[in-house]
Amino acid sequence: MPNWDQAGGTWDSAFWDQPSAPPIFPTAPKPKRPTNRRTMASNPTPENADVLRALGDLIADGCHTHEATIGILQNTEATIRAAITTLSNAETTAGFKKTELANAFAALDAADVAGTTCINNCKLRLRQVLGERWNAGWEPTGFPDQSTGVPNTQDKRFTLLDALKNYFTAVPASENAGMGATAALCEAAWAALSNARQTVSACESAQTTAFDARAAATDSLRKRVRGLINELDTLIAVDDPRWEAFGLNIPANPSAPDPVGSVSAAPMGNGRVEVSYLYATRATRYKIETFITGVDTEWQSKASAKDLEVILKGFTAGQSVKVRVIATNDGGDASPSPEATVVVT
Repeated sequence: MPNWDQAGGTWDSAFWDQPSAPPIFPTAPKPKRPTNRRTMASNPTPENADVLRALGDLIADGCHTHEATIGILQNTEATIRAAITTLSNAETTAGFKKTELANAFAALDAADVAGTTCINNCKLRLRQVLGERWNAGWEPTGFPDQSTGVPNTQDKRFTLLDALKNYFTAVPASENAGMGATAALCEAAWAALSNARQTVSACESAQTTAFDARAAATDSLRKRVRGLINELDTLIAVDDPRWEAFGLNIPANPSAPDPVGSVSAAPMGNGRVEVSYLYATRATRYKIETFITGVDTEWQSKASAKDLEVILKGFTAGQSVKVRVIATNDGGDASPSPEATVVVT
């Protein structure tokens, strides 16, 4: 066996004296620039769809003026306005679907009333033929629960109409057209109720689809608004006055919001009042104050909200109540809105 210094030895043929490759260490990921907490606190993303749309429109206006000079590339005027349009269309569609469903339920109620009348007519006729009280002769008629009474659920009334149609078809001698008790009348009432039920089901499905589309459009616009705020945070300073051109607060030095332009108040009964108001630029919250004529000597703080409407409770019927709204943010309060007056019911 050759030694290490002999030809064919293993020492020189080994790789111990060859330079080894330098160790490879994983490259650390490039840290992401953190979002300025001050920016997020001063400019929260609205949850309410109406507030979101109002802010989105102001942001799009700001993009129209400044996106080129600032260097906005992702959340441009075009993309934001497209998101607003999609949400607007989705809200309109959802509104139509709600109306269609309400109309479908109204038609269903009418068909059910007509079907109930038909059942009552049949019951009166069958009492002449089969007797006043339940007996074995009533069994084929389809009246449920061993009772000659009209069923108290729509499903049972629907099923009974079909059963009565079958009964009168099988026993035509029991029919009485003058009393409104025939197979044809029962079949017509059943078909009308069946169609109405199918229409309600279809309208419910269509409304769900529309609501889902509206929710998706709202989320899309919300992402665009939040994306634009984050994009501005990387492109301009926190004290740059151009923040306000987008309807946003200057993070380092927020100023008070614009005042609420108008307020409406309507009675809802049971001592409740519904208050709605316009969006105020740069507002992050709204203070609702009331003044009961003949009771209060100064304005009372009644509620605080992020949305553009609120329901106030605890009033007494007949009271005349004045309402005003004060927009607010980290920079302070705006001047009070114009007043609205409502008589409580």
